Amino acid sequence: MGYAELISKLEALPRVKQTEVFEFVEFLSERCIASVDKPLKRAEAAARTWNSFNERFGSFADQHSTL
Repeated sequence: MGYAELISKLEALPRVKQTEVFEFVEFLSERCIASVDKPLKRAEAAARTWNSFNERFGSFADQHSTL
């Protein structure tokens, strides 16, 4: 089914059904965006934790380097 066919089918629906379809599409879109953002937020939290550890205690490499 192409976009033109989909749009014509949506336009043929009663307004109430169109609203339901649009709300469902918004729900799916938000859920998809949220699932994409989750790994990024986890990575940012891990980086903050790692950096705060280094700031408080120093780097492991700084303390145990043979250079």
